[in-house]
Amino acid sequence: MEPNSAPSNSQSAFDALDACCKAIMQKMGPVAIEDWRVSDYNRLSSQLGKQTKVYLSVNTLKRLFGQLKTPQRYFPQKATRDALSQFIGYRDWQEYELVNAAAQFGEVKPEKQHKVAEIEKNKSKSYRKYLYAGISALLLIILAGGFYIWKSTNGPTGIKLICENPFGNVPHTAVFKLKSKSVIKDRDGFKIDFMDEALQTPISGEKEVAKFFRNPGVVYATLLYHDKPVDTVSVYMQTKGWVANSGNDTSRAYPIAGLKPLNPKHIYVSKEQLDSAGLATNKPFLVGFSNIKPSHINGDNFVFNCRVFSEQSRPGTQCVETTIIILGEKHRHLLTLNRSNCVAFSQYKFSEKRVLGSEQFLGALAFDPINGGDIEIRVEHKKASVILNGKSVLTTSYVKSIGKVMGIKILFSGIGKAISPELKDLATGEIF
Repeated sequence: MEPNSAPSNSQSAFDALDACCKAIMQKMGPVAIEDWRVSDYNRLSSQLGKQTKVYLSVNTLKRLFGQLKTPQRYFPQKATRDALSQFIGYRDWQEYELVNAAAQFGEVKPEKQHKVAEIEKNKSKSYRKYLYAGISALLLIILAGGFYIWKSTNGPTGIKLICENPFGNVPHTAVFKLKSKSVIKDRDGFKIDFMDEALQTPISGEKEVAKFFRNPGVVYATLLYHDKPVDTVSVYMQTKGWVANSGNDTSRAYPIAGLKPLNPKHIYVSKEQLDSAGLATNKPFLVGFSNIKPSHINGDNFVFNCRVFSEQSRPGTQCVETTIIILGEKHRHLLTLNRSNCVAFSQYKFSEKRVLGSEQFLGALAFDPINGGDIEIRVEHKKASVILNGKSVLTTSYVKSIGKVMGIKILFSGIGKAISPELKDLATGEIF
């Protein structure tokens, strides 16, 4: 984050920032800020990101708390201030400033207490009435201002994000627009977040947005109003059975064998096929196998089984990952597995429930399928379990339904192989 110049009322703004930082330190625990280590700053960054979707670097946090000296006092930009205030329970920075100012207004400094006492003794009852009336008027103004802020930040009601062509093949250009029963007055407050598939893009009532998607899968496009989620729609890049694509980074995708269907009992692509697709195999790369199609299978009540093989570490790659993704209409399940020395990069995500190996030790998820390994994911009424090589290694639960299953993705660091993946509805027996 780049610092902004200090505001015109810098002293009051910095006082509010100091009070906010103090509240954050109290929330994080009893350790004094002077004794914080990098792990403490990383813990704050992680918790802040989970709650507000804003991730701050260690150096930015050190500047905020005055532990990293700068020529001029650091004052963060509005998005950062909003995140800090949201972290301690406020809607945004403007609401926090109002509440903080009101609290400061009500304070009486100790050195002035004896003077105040003398004045209070000489006040008449009528003066007190005027004083109380003035305070009441001030509180009404603060409440009215808070209501205005709440109304403006929550945005207009009844706004929906629409995708005019949500189902397509690969590649696919999807068209998005806003739908509302009333005129959309705020033309600058809306944008669409496409997760990792595309850049955030502004949208208004009169404007359509077209986005190009090159990878098989499901994209969850979220409408944001002043950076707060309002609505979500899904876009499906369908396949004809299991297909393969690959890439060295997230900006380019290489369809393998023209995305022709692979043998579902032996899903594999060779180095020669990767070379012919134009992939630079002398650099770290991913190979992804995808099967994307509509189904009636309940994404909260199914079992998935697959035997996988991964290759040995190749030059430039120390940790070889295996990832299983179950794509639903609304959310997804994700499981990333690593060998025991790399479990810091493991993670699991069942709908809204997400745990990273960098924040919680996931040693039980250690998995090394060089010679083959069996993965089972079982979800029964939003209670999930993971079984690796016949051993139960994880149980958890979540709240938000992912809807019907719309696809499966199996990703490998380097060249991997999947044998007979199967996903079955536990209630109906339908197989994906």
